Amino acid sequence: MAKTLYQLLNIQESATDQQIHRAFKDIERHYSKRNDNSALDSLNRAREAFLILTDTTRRIAYDRKLASGRLPTSQAAMSEPMLANPWLQKIALVAILLLPLVGWMFYSNEQNKQQAEAARLHSAELITAATAIKNQQDLLLRQTQQAQADQESTLENRQIDAELDLRQQQLENAKLLAEQQLQNQAQSLDLLEKRLNNDARAQEQYIAERQLELQYKKPAMSMALQAQQDQLIASQRQRALQQHDQNIDSINSLRAARLKAYDREHNSAGISTSNPALDP
Repeated sequence: MAKTLYQLLNIQESATDQQIHRAFKDIERHYSKRNDNSALDSLNRAREAFLILTDTTRRIAYDRKLASGRLPTSQAAMSEPMLANPWLQKIALVAILLLPLVGWMFYSNEQNKQQAEAARLHSAELITAATAIKNQQDLLLRQTQQAQADQESTLENRQIDAELDLRQQQLENAKLLAEQQLQNQAQSLDLLEKRLNNDARAQEQYIAERQLELQYKKPAMSMALQAQQDQLIASQRQRALQQHDQNIDSINSLRAARLKAYDREHNSAGISTSNPALDP
């Protein structure tokens, strides 16, 4: 007995288009590995069956033909009683005529069910895809927000670093200015000390000359001159000490003011207040 198209594809008569495609792909994959004539012939017959069953019109016609071909064998036992009764013959004839229509209606119903199921699965896939797209959009939005937050944090850190660098540069400039002023004060003290030494040497020389002149004068004048000399030296030393104290006080006040400014700048920037470079 020859195989039907459904048997050639190893599927049932109620198979869907997807099942038909899958069955043909399996057969094609199986016979493509063989190069003999029987495999080629089986593959050609399977391809012809696939082309007929995937065409709706040709499949319906084939199902009608297949159903009509099965009727004589199924009704062989009923033929003799029907021949005796004309009503039974008419009923049998109507049944034979209606059987392909019933088969087609059953097949159409199955097709509608399969299409409805396929539409439902497609809708579910669309919903799943839409959910996945929404999740991707939410993830992209969160990533964008995180990137913006990171960028803002980076900009704030850069701004803080720039402010710290500016304050550090200002502190360095203040330190250099203080050191320069201290050097100027030290130079002024050196010049003052040299001037005082020169004045003292000139005074000593003057006193020595006066002493030589007074050696020939009276002792009273010598004593008076000595007292005047002592008083002059004492006054000079007193003035020198006062000037020295004033210079020291000026240096100390300037140094204290620089230290306060340094501590104020470091306290505002969160840096330690100790600076050994400016300690007295």
